[in-house]
Amino acid sequence: MEYGESMMSYEVSGPEGGFPIVLVPGGLSGWVSWKPHAEVLSKDSRVVRVQLLNMAAAERGQTPSSGYSLRSESEALKNTLDKLGIRKVNLVGWSHGGAVSLDFALNYPDRIRTLTLIEPAAYWVGRAYGQFGDEERQFVEFLRGIRDPPTEDDLIKFLRGNGLVPPGIDPRGMPRWPVWNSLKIALLSLHTVVEHSDDLARLKVLRGIPVLLVKGVESTGVNSGIVDLLSKNIGPSSRVIVLPDGHACHIVAMDRFISELQQFMRSVK
Repeated sequence: MEYGESMMSYEVSGPEGGFPIVLVPGGLSGWVSWKPHAEVLSKDSRVVRVQLLNMAAAERGQTPSSGYSLRSESEALKNTLDKLGIRKVNLVGWSHGGAVSLDFALNYPDRIRTLTLIEPAAYWVGRAYGQFGDEERQFVEFLRGIRDPPTEDDLIKFLRGNGLVPPGIDPRGMPRWPVWNSLKIALLSLHTVVEHSDDLARLKVLRGIPVLLVKGVESTGVNSGIVDLLSKNIGPSSRVIVLPDGHACHIVAMDRFISELQQFMRSVK
């Protein structure tokens, strides 16, 4: 595959007109995690729900081909919006999708009306500040040590390490387990997210763009810290909200998240 020409799978819903809301998912749950949000948001707005390339490959029981990177995802997002004839968007990304959304915004700031990032996996921001190095190294070692095919134990370790499973809870009994387990081959390509690099100075282009940063009250380490570092760097054009739960706070507290998101988008003239 030539990643420069690739596109994401997508689903469009809601009325025409206005600036669309584009929902970019995490790198293990995929676009199914955004379906309940899209059903609510599409009552009043045009919504585009996209699937990451690595998740589309996982649905086929495959990993992305050679040359895959986080930049592959952001360029595929651009190609998808180009195909749909969408110029400017309210972009919303979570985790892996948050890192993709941030990369897209840095590359094409003129296409962003608002940017919402839910605990984006932008490890490069932490590296630029000299933070979370031990956590990052351990995570990369874990991801690069996963054998093909990944096991349920690999999946459980990933879920616990990313704050997607409450302490003392067996993830195999959680509602999202069937999706996670069916797509666990995606773990083999997630090291590309952590290893992505960029220049901290590029964040300056976001200082004139309304940015909503979201984190869970139970999140710690890099998941929470990246949000704080982005807020510090972007400055007054950004706002941080804290929702119940951890890394999946926008799912656990969906009603409040949607309310905050809609209020945020309405506040932009």
